[in-house]
Amino acid sequence: MKKKIVCFLLTACFGACVYVHRRVILALIKGEEMPEAPSWHFWCKNRK
Repeated sequence: MKKKIVCFLLTACFGACVYVHRRVILALIKGEEMPEAPSWHFWCKNRK
């Protein structure tokens, strides 16, 4: 039972991460320029 819960939570977190970063992932696949990072990404160089 615990394994099912852990697997579900890991899958949900991975899915959320992929969804949030979908534009960045597509830019990497297509070899395009990275989209601008939001202002709260203070560690990124190309942000608004």
